Amino acid sequence: MKKTFSAVEVVVASLVFIVLLGLTIPKFTALIHKAHEGSTKHNLVRLRTAIAAYYGEHQGVYPTDDLSSLMPAYIEAIPQAQVPGFAPSSHVSAGNYEQAMTGEGGWAYINDPEDPRFGDVFVNTQKEDSYGKAWNTH
Repeated sequence: MKKTFSAVEVVVASLVFIVLLGLTIPKFTALIHKAHEGSTKHNLVRLRTAIAAYYGEHQGVYPTDDLSSLMPAYIEAIPQAQVPGFAPSSHVSAGNYEQAMTGEGGWAYINDPEDPRFGDVFVNTQKEDSYGKAWNTH
């Protein structure tokens, strides 16, 4: 005689599967956000390194443009910033701190020699990373 699963057994097994799936999907989503965050922090270091190299080779002068002068001698391309809530972006907003920090994602570069933050680059958002630290202070 062939033994088959009853409807109750199939429903219970399906419910267990759905509950387990519901518990794991948020974990995977959090891992994806952390991976994007790590990539963005690495790209921020790459940008700052390229700016430092430019500064060293130009007798202590930072770029005064939107960082396009870094390419291709110091960095092959402006990397992407991937912050939750924003589309991945390589866009650089430049100016003094108030002008550059538009909160639109991408990068903010302080290219105003009168600004005390002249030569610094930030992630262009007012949000915090997964550790509760503001992106624009990294």
